[in-house]
Amino acid sequence: MKKTRHTLALSAAGLATLAALGVLLQRGGRLLPAADALTDASRPWLALAAVAFLTAFACTVLAWHTVLRSAGAHICPRQAAARLGIGAMVNSFAPAKLGDAVKVALCSRAIDTPGRLWTAGGAYAALTAIRSLTLAALVVVASATGAMPLWPVFVLVGVAGAVVIGAFASRTLRSHRHVAQILDGVGALARSPRTFATAISWTAGMQLARVLGTIAVAAALGVPHPLLAALVILPALDVAGTIPLTPGSIGVGSGAVAVVLASQGIGMTQAIAVGFAIQTVETLVSVSCGLSGLLYLMQPEARRVVGRVAAAGASAALASLVGLAALGVF
Repeated sequence: MKKTRHTLALSAAGLATLAALGVLLQRGGRLLPAADALTDASRPWLALAAVAFLTAFACTVLAWHTVLRSAGAHICPRQAAARLGIGAMVNSFAPAKLGDAVKVALCSRAIDTPGRLWTAGGAYAALTAIRSLTLAALVVVASATGAMPLWPVFVLVGVAGAVVIGAFASRTLRSHRHVAQILDGVGALARSPRTFATAISWTAGMQLARVLGTIAVAAALGVPHPLLAALVILPALDVAGTIPLTPGSIGVGSGAVAVVLASQGIGMTQAIAVGFAIQTVETLVSVSCGLSGLLYLMQPEARRVVGRVAAAGASAALASLVGLAALGVF
């Protein structure tokens, strides 16, 4: 039965991934401007941006691992990385943060606790609160430089406060077993200062890595004052990501970036290019992590077959390149 459920979970993830890739193919025309914008960009800066966004993903995995462990749910970091990678890939193309639901569902399959789906949901709630706090800190820094107003801080802190209050103060909510399991994830984290510090450190590391990645993209496209640009871009992207209008916030995210950069005196054409470039680099990282996660979660036999096919394809491609070079094609 457990094996059957595991197979069903992987099948659901695979279908979600295929649907996400289908959306990408359908909307490929909208991503073409991003490719055009990246043509003249600095390759070393873009490579640094990719490394930074990959580091942000690694910090996210470690934050999930810390919070799940605090709730008594033990999961291998590699298993967590595979499942979160698939969810990140779905989020790149699906609207309304459906990839987050995929993350919770897949991570719950890897833990062995009663009501594991609700426990994973509690971990997600706790991480949402922590991320709100770290994003609020980023907005405070941006506000101190005059790059953006301070009022979003109160909204973000309010979100975190609501989660914490729900975890401790509501007996009515705790009378429901499943709701209590969700809130226990937040409560366990709050009762352990050391674990909370670890989780918030990994989340802060994720935000810092995203700032560095955004700075690198801005520098690659010649935006003046890349640090100040990054401080206004990231909050705009996070807000745009909560608006379920387009798959992966395609167009919405880049439009939000264009608006905030234009308000800082950046030309609209360059501002739009930066937005597309950031979403493109993040999407490439998410797809790479998601496909790697799918390969990792496959049965060993299927993994070996895929590996052999990939090796054969790489060998054929290399042979073709050598042949074309010998013929003087390039």
